[in-house]
Amino acid sequence: MFRLPTALGDLAVEAGPRGVRRIAWPASADLPLPDPDWAARLSPLQAFLAGEGPFPVLEVDLEGLPPFHQAVYRALHATAPGQVLTYGALALLAGSPGAARAVGQAMRTNPIPLLVPCHRVVASQGPGGYSFAGGMALKARLMALEQGRAVAPELPGLF
Repeated sequence: MFRLPTALGDLAVEAGPRGVRRIAWPASADLPLPDPDWAARLSPLQAFLAGEGPFPVLEVDLEGLPPFHQAVYRALHATAPGQVLTYGALALLAGSPGAARAVGQAMRTNPIPLLVPCHRVVASQGPGGYSFAGGMALKARLMALEQGRAVAPELPGLF
């Protein structure tokens, strides 16, 4: 686990042999900074969160997660930046039509938010929720960044 400075503040990142395994926010100041290899690999994420680059498509490591969650995260990871999906549409993409509620549970427990972009998933009748720190304000900010729109003013204590 290491600490990655970003425009959101420091993220706690766990890296595995195949890519990023976990992202949490905020990170403890006691965590070390990433080694130069990981710092370079994650620089596109830092640029995106600062509003200075496109959404990064980086390798993630889903090993050890439930098979259904892996299928959902892979399907979501493959969606285009700025694309918005309903829970039902994501269930269909993941090969489990009718599993919208199970997709919602997978989104709530997503260990790699930002890179497995659960902020793109909405309820069929509205925006749904966002369980990553920052909640709905962060979800709206991430979508605005992805869609190249002006980002809402920063919220005190959030960014």
